[in-house]
Amino acid sequence: MVFGRVRGVVAAWRRILLLSRRPDREEYIQLLRLTFIGFVLIGVIGYMIHMIYILLTIQR
Repeated sequence: MVFGRVRGVVAAWRRILLLSRRPDREEYIQLLRLTFIGFVLIGVIGYMIHMIYILLTIQR
């Protein structure tokens, strides 16, 4: 029973590894840009929330 589940997981991982490939340079740079943009957006949103919090607590 347990061995059947383990075998199924290993088979699924094997299929994923067989289908995967190394990204070419253009694809890698595009993923890097998107990741950087995501970090910047999350940082800006966090900074804005922090500034709003500071402005709301100062007025009290």
